[in-house]
Amino acid sequence: MTLELDNRKNKLLTELHDNQKNPERIATSKGQNLQNLENTKKRNEEIENELVEAEKKYNYINQNLKEIQLKLSDLKENKARNEATVEGIENRKKDLLHTVKNELNIGDEASILPQSDLNDISPDSLPSLEEQSQKNEKIKKQRDSLGSVNLRADEETKKYETEIKKMEDDRADLYSAIVKLKASIDELNQKGRERLLEAFTKVNRKFNEVYTKLFNGGNAKLELVDSEDPLEAGLEMLVSPPGKRLQSITLLSGGEQALTALSLIFAVFLTNPSPICVLDEVDAPLDDANVTRFCSLLEELTKITNTKFIIVTHHALTMSKMDRLYGVTMPEKGISQLVAVDLQKAESMVA
Repeated sequence: MTLELDNRKNKLLTELHDNQKNPERIATSKGQNLQNLENTKKRNEEIENELVEAEKKYNYINQNLKEIQLKLSDLKENKARNEATVEGIENRKKDLLHTVKNELNIGDEASILPQSDLNDISPDSLPSLEEQSQKNEKIKKQRDSLGSVNLRADEETKKYETEIKKMEDDRADLYSAIVKLKASIDELNQKGRERLLEAFTKVNRKFNEVYTKLFNGGNAKLELVDSEDPLEAGLEMLVSPPGKRLQSITLLSGGEQALTALSLIFAVFLTNPSPICVLDEVDAPLDDANVTRFCSLLEELTKITNTKFIIVTHHALTMSKMDRLYGVTMPEKGISQLVAVDLQKAESMVA
């Protein structure tokens, strides 16, 4: 009986010891669950970003498809016009061949060219219309001396000469139009280069100013690369954060790349401001110090421009610098509600 009680006592002591470790295990499990929840939230944000990018690519491909369909429609129309032109030329050729056969009494179409003096001449060295007209007159005289005369030959010759003259005038008009079009293209390209270089100079200067403010020092500049023609050149960003040498943006850290990109965006924006500017979670890769610089720059921009800035953010520090907050809550499942807070009025009420 004593042995059984001792066994039950030892068993209860063991269970008591195990139960004392349960709070530690529960705390560890809770920490792991919280970490898993945080990782799940981050993955959810990444998936949402990937979905946005996929939708952009889909819209871009859809737009390209529409452009290709428009081009295909234009090509079909051009094909139909060209086919009609070819058909007209073929009909004209048949009419001319019929006229030549009747006037020269030639039964076979293939024997027309061998009987002429143009059979062995290349297309580049064909005689002029005046020379052929003189030969035609000479042959007419020879034919007249041989017998009967075609009374309509002069009228037909004048008709063909009129048509040829019209085609030569049309060719001259087309050549003149091509020359004018090329001159206009060159002029537009020249003006485009001048405006591009002017805008590039302004943006480059603003880019360095904004970059210096965001990084509290350093230098930044833009360079045109890959071509001497500004209209065909690429754009390279060379930056030098405080204490670092000049280097390409691809060699910077994620936060530095984000601040550099913001510098370029604000440089372009300051060159040609717009009434509204929307920034979607641009502070996500930034630490608190860089977020503070970003917010300070926004305050300066609101003072020197009339632009309304709309910031989408999850960063508490950025929210604290805004004039008004808008949030979306879900008090009940499936029902969204918009909440707005005027921070300036709230601060005055607290004060």
